[in-house]
Amino acid sequence: MSEAISEKCLDELLLDPENPRLPASLSRDQQAMLDYIATATSIEELMEAIAENDFFPGEPLIVTGDGQGKFIVVEGNRRLTALKLLQDPSYCSHPGERMRWISDNAKHKPNKIPVIVCAARSDVLPYLGFRHITGVKQWEPLAKARYIEQMFQLTDRYAAVKDRYSEVARTIGSRRDHIKRNLDALAVYNVIKDADFYGIENLNDESLKFSVLSTAIADERIGKFVGTIKENQDGELLPSDPVLDVSVLNEATIKELTHWLYEHDAKGKTKVGESRNLRLLSAVVNNSKALNAFRAGSPLKIAYQLTSDLTEDFMNLLYQSEGLLTEAASMVATVDYDEDGYRVAHRILDNIRLIGRELKEKNRQNEDEF
Repeated sequence: MSEAISEKCLDELLLDPENPRLPASLSRDQQAMLDYIATATSIEELMEAIAENDFFPGEPLIVTGDGQGKFIVVEGNRRLTALKLLQDPSYCSHPGERMRWISDNAKHKPNKIPVIVCAARSDVLPYLGFRHITGVKQWEPLAKARYIEQMFQLTDRYAAVKDRYSEVARTIGSRRDHIKRNLDALAVYNVIKDADFYGIENLNDESLKFSVLSTAIADERIGKFVGTIKENQDGELLPSDPVLDVSVLNEATIKELTHWLYEHDAKGKTKVGESRNLRLLSAVVNNSKALNAFRAGSPLKIAYQLTSDLTEDFMNLLYQSEGLLTEAASMVATVDYDEDGYRVAHRILDNIRLIGRELKEKNRQNEDEF
């Protein structure tokens, strides 16, 4: 961005109604936006820094004209809010005592602010990507996804969708799969939001952990479950690109996934639990018997035992154990006798015998059935 820096008075500057960090449910009038930023961020700390050190001219606000003689601040809404509250805390509907004290005792109350005026919002968006998506001042995951959607809407609507993903990725210095993952998760999130979060207690625009949803949907099998991935006649999994057509999503399974991920029981736990359990959920939704059991109330780990993935986990554990035991066997001749080590070895032997007996019995049962 090579535009020259100029100065604008505070009353010429407006908060951005398209700010990706604002909750979707928030009214986009100036008062509502200022109140939200004033109460949902650590605004007093920023006010105090400006009051003590003045506004840093090396980071001007980036603005674009609103067509009516004023300027919308596309980059720097939190700083604009702090500047306005320094001038007069009553701009906020419910100013706090600390806010009033900072304003009353401020060494600096800048009214003329350095800005860079851009011709259009689209000129500013790439800069926001470098700063808040891949840069050092990164936004929270939901704000990133909303920003990525804004960038996607600026691409050529007639181009192939994968090329549009690539264009956004190049513009902000990211990867195409990262762009698609965010847009898929945002499409699912919008379904959840439009359904008023399915009435789940305390779940809303601000409390929903978007990163958990994004991680879940990035899994191919969970993606297929909710519709971000489709299966063709040859059994090949393909992207469905809900950013272009939201009707590809399965609202019924999205509702189920939302309850599993975010609804808490009397003990404060969700059905999926920790995010590492998404691997188990992936196997369960891909197996009809396991999925029916999970839907009927079986705990996730119990339902998982009905999937073929359990056998794979079992074999992986055996291979890992074999490697560790082989390494221990190569060392045993050079170590001193240890009573604890002897007892551990016996427990390992007991478990090996148990596994061997169970496998032998399963093999015998298969032969008898034949």
